[in-house]
Amino acid sequence: MKAKIEKTEPQLSFVDVSKPSEQERAAAAKSMTGLVRAFAWPVHRWPADKRICEYGAKIHLPRTYLATRGEEVLYVRRGTDINQFVHAHYMEYVDGDGGKEWTNFVHADEVVMRRHEYLGPDPRVAGYSVDANGDIHIRWWDAFLKDQWMDSEKWTLNVAMDASGKWIVRED
Repeated sequence: MKAKIEKTEPQLSFVDVSKPSEQERAAAAKSMTGLVRAFAWPVHRWPADKRICEYGAKIHLPRTYLATRGEEVLYVRRGTDINQFVHAHYMEYVDGDGGKEWTNFVHADEVVMRRHEYLGPDPRVAGYSVDANGDIHIRWWDAFLKDQWMDSEKWTLNVAMDASGKWIVRED
């Protein structure tokens, strides 16, 4: 006796994930923002973890809080640790009269002026954002001012639910 084999077309089955409410999305955004703030590292301390640049890119480094005095755009080569690059940049001394009219949040008497002193009382790197051109922007969190900013604007995390029902940060 021969068994009959039937050919069937493969079918996809989708898991039905319910759409989250606005309150759930807001709660997830608040929770994830809290985590990002908790893991933000002070720019004047050596970074505890590595963030390797996977491709050559430009990084935007604001000169002052909310980039009111502009920013420097430097090139980061592929394979460079971005955290160490940012730390080294902001630990450099300000040249000559470079920051005399800027607000120094650490030393009013201009004894030793380092670049990070113009970013706020307690600037911390909360992460990075990559724009459409592939440029890197730093997400700052100031624990003293309780303020989060990037370039000349305030930042918020956009969250979305992925196909498995987990919350993820969505870059717009």
